[in-house]
Amino acid sequence: MKTALKRKLQSQRGASLLLALLFLALCSLVSATILMAAVSNAGKARSNLREHQSYLALSSAVDLICDEIVRSEYQGIYNYKEVVEETPVKDPETGEETIETTTYYYFTQLEGSCTRKGADTESQLTGLLKKDLDTLFAQQIESTLDRGKFATWTLQSGGTFNHTWKVHPQTGTALDEKEVEVQLKVVKESYAIELTAQLDGYQLSAELTPSTNRPSLPGTLSQGDNKTEPLQWKVGWITTGEEEE
Repeated sequence: MKTALKRKLQSQRGASLLLALLFLALCSLVSATILMAAVSNAGKARSNLREHQSYLALSSAVDLICDEIVRSEYQGIYNYKEVVEETPVKDPETGEETIETTTYYYFTQLEGSCTRKGADTESQLTGLLKKDLDTLFAQQIESTLDRGKFATWTLQSGGTFNHTWKVHPQTGTALDEKEVEVQLKVVKESYAIELTAQLDGYQLSAELTPSTNRPSLPGTLSQGDNKTEPLQWKVGWITTGEEEE
């Protein structure tokens, strides 16, 4: 009987030891899970902070350029001239002399103007896009006038429609030391201006659309230097920041 009791006690101690080991393993597993969750959350917090800072810098840079364009306007400029020449013509039979008149037409598209609204100060940013806008206005002129009617015909050209502008954001923080690269594109079909800003793997896009009529010629041309009605823009849309793939 004593032997059986001794075996029973030894059996209970073995079970207790096994339970203790299982409990220790469970505690270790829970601790590891909590630690991994904490590390993961810390990584997400750093990632979210970086994303937020990048978005602030991008948003500030895009806002600066949008404000500059919205405060600016473009006008196409051209010169139209008519020259009447009188040529004496003698009738070979009667010897009478008459005067024949011939009208020559001259059209020259001059370099347009990109200025701040209500001022003669040239806008630095829209000045960058002036060649593109002149080229688009030249296309409108070609579709309106009969080129064969003119003795001389000169139009602007050379627009590239894609540009890069670098700007420092204005957030009042250390982010202002970063240089944001912004791609500008003039949309040929609509005179809209598309912006794409990039920083640290993130990007922000925006589009400005014309808020006035596109540059065009009047039904009747006036002689001398002439300007089109001002072309102005408004902000159409701005996307949220997304990480580039």
